[in-house]
Amino acid sequence: MRLNLKLSQLFTVYFPVLLIDFAYSSVLTNTSFYTSYLGLSSTFLGILNAVMTGFFVVLAIPFGRLSDRIDRRYVLYAAFLVLGAVSLGLPYCRNGTHLLLVFPGIGISMALFWPAYEAWLAEREGEGELVQRVMLFNLFWSIGITLGPVLSSYLYGDANPFRPFYLAGISTLLTLGAIFGSNFLKLDIARTHQSDTPEILYPPPAVRTTYLNIGRCANFVSWFVLGVLRRLAPKLTKEMGMPPTIFGNLMLTLGGIQTLAFIVLGTGYSTRWHYRFAPILIVQLLAILSFFGIWKIQNTLLWAFAFGVIGVSVALTYFSSLYYGLDKQADKGEQSGWHEAILGVGILLGPLLGGILADSRFGVRSPYLLCGVAVTIAIVIEAFILIKGSQSSGDSP
Repeated sequence: MRLNLKLSQLFTVYFPVLLIDFAYSSVLTNTSFYTSYLGLSSTFLGILNAVMTGFFVVLAIPFGRLSDRIDRRYVLYAAFLVLGAVSLGLPYCRNGTHLLLVFPGIGISMALFWPAYEAWLAEREGEGELVQRVMLFNLFWSIGITLGPVLSSYLYGDANPFRPFYLAGISTLLTLGAIFGSNFLKLDIARTHQSDTPEILYPPPAVRTTYLNIGRCANFVSWFVLGVLRRLAPKLTKEMGMPPTIFGNLMLTLGGIQTLAFIVLGTGYSTRWHYRFAPILIVQLLAILSFFGIWKIQNTLLWAFAFGVIGVSVALTYFSSLYYGLDKQADKGEQSGWHEAILGVGILLGPLLGGILADSRFGVRSPYLLCGVAVTIAIVIEAFILIKGSQSSGDSP
């Protein structure tokens, strides 16, 4: 009986995030390929993604607050309706103007979904075992965001470039069904875990605030580079002469390593890394080396290794930002909104600046150099936050 309840919980609580991220990522990957088919520039693709993400960034916090005031599932249902309409509308887009009119819907849908879902998940799961809950959440969205680009890359063809759009629409309907099915799951998770003890001893509030800011800065730059890799690179690699399937395999490597890293981060062993700067610093330094390698050398095996390293870096920084932000927070919807808005700014700037740079005299590989420079700047900012936080802690009575 308990096993059946656990399986039902996984299906109705965690599986929706796999399905919806599959839908989002497949739409965005296929659109990147489709812009090449339409003969649109990399700058246009960057602007298109910036418009979409701008709606996401602006609306994530107010929609998160809205989900604190009403039943969060109503907000989730609205997200599915908007994304479903976009998935059905994209096959009718035949030029850049059409895409600019439709793409804001994706940003609106993401702003409706992510803050409300993260807060809804935390409430359903109670307050205990936060590390394991964040791990399961990250595990499922990581699988979804990995499979979306992979299947889109294999399904895409200039003769029929719309199949991934239809697939995203089907995935959205399945997500709606899974969330709706949670209404019939008779399991009081909050009461089950209320007696659990925290996994770690919590440091003072000033230290927690310092590491929350470090985590959010690191997560911002991670999604800056992911914006380049997921939204701009499909077009760039295609124009470099690489088949779409190669890009799909590279994203499978990044997502697979990222997923494995999330599993490790969900173990009790990983708690000894909490509130420490060294792990974040190390993975970001390795990411810098990886981006410089991608920029200088076009080699599939080297790129696969670099994408794997970047996957580890993204996993640790995302985990840190989400964990430090959700823990012991009463206004989970608003805090999740801030988490999503900050990473959303990274997604906005990455493809926009990378697209402009790719169309410049620096060439189609220059966005990868931009990513390495961005991570370097982020490390400097994080070190400044750490120093300021240490000084503030020292001044406290």
